[in-house]
Amino acid sequence: MGVAMSTPRDSVWSNQRMPAIEPVRITAGEVPGLLFAPAGDGPLPLVLLGHGAHLGKDDEHMQILCRSFARQLPAAVLVIDCPDHGERRPVNDADYLAAVERNMADAAVHHQLAREWTDAAAAARATDARIDDRTAYVGFSMGSIFGASIVQDLPFVGPVVLALGGFVAPQRLPGTNDLIEAGLRSLGDREVLMVSMTHDESFPFTEAVRAFGLIPGPKRMFVWEGGHIDIPGEAIRHAGQFLQRTLGLQP
Repeated sequence: MGVAMSTPRDSVWSNQRMPAIEPVRITAGEVPGLLFAPAGDGPLPLVLLGHGAHLGKDDEHMQILCRSFARQLPAAVLVIDCPDHGERRPVNDADYLAAVERNMADAAVHHQLAREWTDAAAAARATDARIDDRTAYVGFSMGSIFGASIVQDLPFVGPVVLALGGFVAPQRLPGTNDLIEAGLRSLGDREVLMVSMTHDESFPFTEAVRAFGLIPGPKRMFVWEGGHIDIPGEAIRHAGQFLQRTLGLQP
């Protein structure tokens, strides 16, 4: 267990010089996804990337993260549209915004997403024969809420990164924290990295620390000063190094 603190020096989204990794579209049932994989012979582990609220697989920021991990690790990185996001978004804006918040507190949606990730991971492996059995989950913001809750139902997932997450403010999204707590307590011996910001407006730092304390297995937390959108590129590099180690990619 470890804690590291720093101040942001470079943005995740600035000065990106990514290689030309073009995604391959996959479909698992009615769930669309994109698979980012570097060139080469492999083998490659699989990283499941859970996107933030109001984003999706086609969001530029999520694709930057996918390319970054695919290149840095290296790994195949899969992002799918979560329920009511991306291609699955309701046409009516009011319905969309209500559904996003409702889903995070709905246990049935959490269970549904666990099944969708299972099917999408199988589709990714069927698409790219280089992908082996090693699997990690990386969730950002809403993706960390779902990840904390559902990884217990994904027995093929090993290491977990929960970025910009923890418990939400108690007055927001009633019921969500119960799902997060039950999931965190059930992570078993999986190794977990939390990435948090000191002034996160969506996930208060004290609530992130409280969530961190419930993780039963090996864990560490990296903390940077700033708000929810201030996560620095350094944080992503640390997350990549954590995944390299826990997925057995270091020489």
